[in-house]
Amino acid sequence: MNVLPALQRLLEPWILLLADDPLLRAMQIGLVGIGVLVIFTVFYVTRDILLRSQSFLLMFFSILLTAFLPLGGFLLYLLLRPSRTLAEKELDRKVSEIHALLSKDAKQKKPDGKKEK
Repeated sequence: MNVLPALQRLLEPWILLLADDPLLRAMQIGLVGIGVLVIFTVFYVTRDILLRSQSFLLMFFSILLTAFLPLGGFLLYLLLRPSRTLAEKELDRKVSEIHALLSKDAKQKKPDGKKEK
């Protein structure tokens, strides 16, 4: 079984949409690639900002910035986004609570290891 003729039959309707001129065909393929990249960055920013903030205004601004200025907006978003996700902030809060409880417990102990009453 030869894969090449099967692949040609599969791609033939899509190839008909492209121009016959090689230069125009390359430009069409390039534009499709740029479109896919823009869509990917918008979806990435949407997912990332949902994980990093609860502010609707920041979410809306970040998504619009990336959608209307694809490369520059994405780079600006990387500079302006919150440094930690909401899960990381919650984990840090829990760790500091546990640390405070442990340090409080350690201060209450006497040097011989018994707790004060």
